[in-house]
Amino acid sequence: MQILMPEDPVFMTRFLEMEEPLLHSLYYLHLDHLPRDQAETIRRAYEGWGSIQAAMPKFLSWHTPTAFELAAPRRESEGYRLHSPHGEQLISLYAVDVSTESISCLTACLTLLEEAEKELGGALAGALEDIREPRERDLVDNFRRVLRALRIPAPLALLASLRHAAPAGPEREVSLDGARHAEYEAYRDQFCHALSTGDAFMYTMHRSLYL
Repeated sequence: MQILMPEDPVFMTRFLEMEEPLLHSLYYLHLDHLPRDQAETIRRAYEGWGSIQAAMPKFLSWHTPTAFELAAPRRESEGYRLHSPHGEQLISLYAVDVSTESISCLTACLTLLEEAEKELGGALAGALEDIREPRERDLVDNFRRVLRALRIPAPLALLASLRHAAPAGPEREVSLDGARHAEYEAYRDQFCHALSTGDAFMYTMHRSLYL
């Protein structure tokens, strides 16, 4: 399946935090202490995350520790430039091939982590508490938000218009017509809502990157 990945620092910060500290810590520090079925679910999720990360254009992995406070879009993209019907430069979107198996593995892992959080004890619940303790943000909620964003269906007409954009294709400039710009705006709204809803300041800041 193909999804659309925006050149969005808020998304990349959240996506990379799925791996470090959450999945990386579970895999390397706690896996041997978990029941075999839980360990296998986490192992598959870690591999699924890696497959998605490997499918992205390499320059999308940029981020800074202060991305949530000072996030700003890169207008000089290493890929291509995307423009509205009126010529404004937009946040670029990239068509990325992601296997349904990778998404399914992440979904199974999220379910496992959500169930563990409800437990009063257990090795996995203890592991999550150890990982969470020195940090201010809810890592399982972060996982949930990223997965929600990854599941947003790519608008077909918009996806078709971006398939030949650099770096995957030769086009360095892409201008959207009215219909595809409307799809872009709808996708943008769903994407920001998935990642940032529930925090008015965060949502406003995130949404402003696309304006």
